[in-house]
Amino acid sequence: MANSTYTGRGETVVVIDSGWSPTWEAASRVVYQHDYANNDADARNPSADTHGALVTSTILSQAPDLGIIALKVMPDGATTASGSAIEQALQWVVAHASDYNIVGVNLSLAGGSATSETTTILSDELASLAAKRVLVSAAAGNAGQNGTATDVSYFAADHNTICVSASGGDGTMPGWAQRVPGITDLCADGTDIRLTDLAGRTLMGNGSSFAAPAVTAAVALAQQEAIALRGSALTQDEFLSLAHQTGTPIAGTGYTDLNTQALLTKIGQLYGTTTVPGTGAPATTSAAILVNAKGAAAAGVNAHFTLLVDGHAVGGATVGTAAKNYAFTATVSADSAHKVQVQYDNDGFAGGQDRNLFVDSVSVNGHRYAATDAAVTYDKGALDARDVVKGQSGMWWNGTLVVAADKSLFGAHPAAQAQVAELQASDLLGHAVSANAASHGTADVTTAWMPETFPAFEDAAHGLHAWYDAHDMAHGVAA
Repeated sequence: MANSTYTGRGETVVVIDSGWSPTWEAASRVVYQHDYANNDADARNPSADTHGALVTSTILSQAPDLGIIALKVMPDGATTASGSAIEQALQWVVAHASDYNIVGVNLSLAGGSATSETTTILSDELASLAAKRVLVSAAAGNAGQNGTATDVSYFAADHNTICVSASGGDGTMPGWAQRVPGITDLCADGTDIRLTDLAGRTLMGNGSSFAAPAVTAAVALAQQEAIALRGSALTQDEFLSLAHQTGTPIAGTGYTDLNTQALLTKIGQLYGTTTVPGTGAPATTSAAILVNAKGAAAAGVNAHFTLLVDGHAVGGATVGTAAKNYAFTATVSADSAHKVQVQYDNDGFAGGQDRNLFVDSVSVNGHRYAATDAAVTYDKGALDARDVVKGQSGMWWNGTLVVAADKSLFGAHPAAQAQVAELQASDLLGHAVSANAASHGTADVTTAWMPETFPAFEDAAHGLHAWYDAHDMAHGVAA
């Protein structure tokens, strides 16, 4: 969910997992690696789709300019790690955080069962990282037993980690998502997360393994903005307070869903200046975006779109059969024109039904663009500017509606902020939710630790299944 100003450039996050894979990450993104399972300097995993690579890819999809440190804690071919290997990896992070400008650590690992705040062999290292304002996001787990279980993984229950439970991304929580009131700090979408490798092959991931990386990416973007605007990183408490204020309450649960763009907007409102101090970087402003859309379902699956600004993902929505406004915010450079892009991403034909998306209009800071306006074009298929026609409402073939929004809409003045405030007041972007206090407990970590998994899908090791784009023959696309 990176925007045009903050993309994680110059920062680094650490992924402690099963290693990385050149199938998913370019080697240039990996600034340091070490294998604590085999005690060597090569953290690549021979499995092309290794869990750690998929987790890393999820982070980079939302913060594309981050550096990655891959610390491998599982032997090749294994799905478990020892607590001592993970502790060694965290000790390295503590020692080298400033050397690599590390702002976050991702722990999509599961083990144990905690119902209250818990102390483990990792607690000393986690406390040291929190003191350095290096925020650790830990997956809560996927053994929720249809919502009846009230426990999370040991790592996620530590006071100095951000406990991330998976949500459905639509105001709900799946029954398999582990959560505990007062322990779960934040939720993020962990359902049907699209992951695309460097060859263009796409998989779908499910589980808090893929929710925690969303928080890790948000941490990186928030820290980049906070350091630029106020000169210091956020503490864990500050980050969570702002994430709760800007997140979306999950109805009837007391939990809060992450809204990265609203979080970045809030930081800009609190600490924003006309230029980034000491850099001469351009001023930023808020963009309030409304997409009016509806769709037709196929095989019980509704149409979905991703909203991008200047090619960077802002958010997404699954539409119903009735036209509705879907609200988003983005932080963009001020006094510049921007491209607002609505990308249809699950076109299909199943059971004799044609899944389609229809976009009536896109409003940017109060200015409405109809799908057929002169400033709107339709890029068929991939967003590559190669097969572009005039704007249209029907979003066939997984194409992208592109709005060339005029720079007058992005002035560094209160108008954009007022639009965002109006959306917040109407609950379209959510409102503040207070965190609960937690009790304390102690755990003796003796179990092996494994990639945080959700086994009810085709690839049990990763909670993944392949995504096959079923094309609609009525639109002239070959199967």
